[in-house]
Amino acid sequence: MSEPTKPNLADLRAEIDRIDQAMHALLMERGQIIETLIEVKKTAETGSAFRPAREADVVRSLVERHKGILPVELIVQIWRQIISTFTYVQAPHSVHVVMGPEQENARELARFHFGFGVPLVKHSSPGSVISAIGRDRGDLGLIGLGAAKEAWWEKLGLPDQPIGMATAPAIARAASPRPPQALVIGHPSIDTAGLDTRLVALTLPHAPAVHVDAVLASADTGARHHILAWGPREASEEEIARDAASGLPVEAARTVGYTARPIAA
Repeated sequence: MSEPTKPNLADLRAEIDRIDQAMHALLMERGQIIETLIEVKKTAETGSAFRPAREADVVRSLVERHKGILPVELIVQIWRQIISTFTYVQAPHSVHVVMGPEQENARELARFHFGFGVPLVKHSSPGSVISAIGRDRGDLGLIGLGAAKEAWWEKLGLPDQPIGMATAPAIARAASPRPPQALVIGHPSIDTAGLDTRLVALTLPHAPAVHVDAVLASADTGARHHILAWGPREASEEEIARDAASGLPVEAARTVGYTARPIAA
């Protein structure tokens, strides 16, 4: 029995060209739908088109159904570029980012999460980013997590101030999960329904002896230790505080936003 004839290079390249053309056509079709969406919702006149819960659902679906030789991180990056660009087309906005020696990868992370079509505005401090989002209600901010010089998260969730609503990057390797590197903030008028994680600002008398995974950021200010912690949305502030405080008395606990946990890839 003769072996089936293998396709030649010209045939394979023609197939790649066909797929590329089909992908381009679908992107243009998606753009036409977005144009109609703008007319129907009048999004361009009514504020931000950012929908963090829907974005998380899209990324989760991508990761769950992906297979083949392409790294899933590349697939997520492509779709994040598509999502962010079309979000910007619906309602033009800027992303305010802290850039400096302590956050050297901030620009790279912002571009990975928001794509290259959204303008970045450079700031020297988290407080400056939060103030900018408070003024420009349709804009978004990106602030690095971890050890901090100031407890900037204490400003979130106050009257007329932004809240936390997403973390970056959007995915984490299941084999060796890492905590998110940055928090996306935006105005609380943006719908956060569907986000599964609560963000809580805590004040403790001093730093806990044990660092737990519930802690996203921390800072010492004066004689107090401040923590940004997270836990299941259905958990109370007290329950999340109890885990993060590791036995220390909690002087204050306040919800400052909601997010979706990074999707395990």
